Amino acid sequence: MDRPPGDAPLPSHEAELQKIRDLQATQAELQKEVEELRSQYTTLKSREPKLSKAKLGLWLILVSTLALSIHNVIVRITIGQRVNLFGLFSIGGLIQPTIGNSLLILWLRMLIVVPLMIGIAGFLYPPAWQDLQRLILQRDRRPLMSIIASGAFLFLSQVLIYIAIAQIGPGVAVTILFMYPLITVPLAWWLFNDRPTRLRIAVMSLILIGVVLTAVPSLGMAKIGGGVITAVFSGIAFALYLILMQLGFRKAHPVPVTLVQFLTVLVLSSFSLSLPISLGVSILPEARIGFFGGGLILGAFTLVGYLANNFGVRYMGAAQASIIASSGPVLTAVLAALIIRTKLDWVQIMGILLVTIGVTALSLERMKKPKSA
Repeated sequence: MDRPPGDAPLPSHEAELQKIRDLQATQAELQKEVEELRSQYTTLKSREPKLSKAKLGLWLILVSTLALSIHNVIVRITIGQRVNLFGLFSIGGLIQPTIGNSLLILWLRMLIVVPLMIGIAGFLYPPAWQDLQRLILQRDRRPLMSIIASGAFLFLSQVLIYIAIAQIGPGVAVTILFMYPLITVPLAWWLFNDRPTRLRIAVMSLILIGVVLTAVPSLGMAKIGGGVITAVFSGIAFALYLILMQLGFRKAHPVPVTLVQFLTVLVLSSFSLSLPISLGVSILPEARIGFFGGGLILGAFTLVGYLANNFGVRYMGAAQASIIASSGPVLTAVLAALIIRTKLDWVQIMGILLVTIGVTALSLERMKKPKSA
């Protein structure tokens, strides 16, 4: 007896086609779910690291600014006249502010920092040596030369700022050093075609006024006036260091960049001290232990300050990082007043605040520029 049509089995090829349709439908649903999960994962991956890196960069720039501000105060304790530590007792004055002594303490710093940097470079950034080798051996020599040149200008800036700090104090010297936007903005226009806006020109005027207010009370004596001029040249050298470092960061990680810069400073300071000319190098026998101890402390703060700054710039961006770093003059002045009782008149305080506000405003303007572009 024949089966009813409803109970008749499907032909084999129709059954296979139905299975294929079912599998295709299931595959489409699974593919949709996979795409949704992938989209969620991509969103989380793109947002969370940025947030964590931004926070890490913020803390690193804060640490860097604090370390370099303390470093400036320790320089004043080491070089120049003795100071009152926390108003309790007299300390320091280990060497006089000569070019030779400034070179000597810079050389001692690098003699401590460079071996430490070499030892921890692979730990901080495992491919550091491979990147350094690639940087040295690649045909395009411009990135390496930019980094070496930045180290040379860092060397010059440091030698000059040490003398300035000893003569006019950490707060005033560092504030004048922060005149570097007056140099970097025109250079960025020339090198990167970054035309200054009206706001940027106004901010530069504000910084110039602040530098003048900070420097004028220290121009009365010839020696002090020399300290102001030395700080100005240090700021110019520092501006060139920043511009060239920016070029180097485009091709290399902060760790090999910092290592090359410090090696350059060590080589240049060693070469300068070996010149057959009198540079005024003089350390009293009773001050040698304190001098070497001060060099060790300065080396440690140098390593922390520059490494934290380089990583902070990489994690949160140069514009955002410079907003935090712009507090350097105020923080140095406050720490100098607390630790070694440095006194400033109201004109200098106003100048320091104007420079800090100006550098901060310039950083904010740069941070907003990409968004509007």
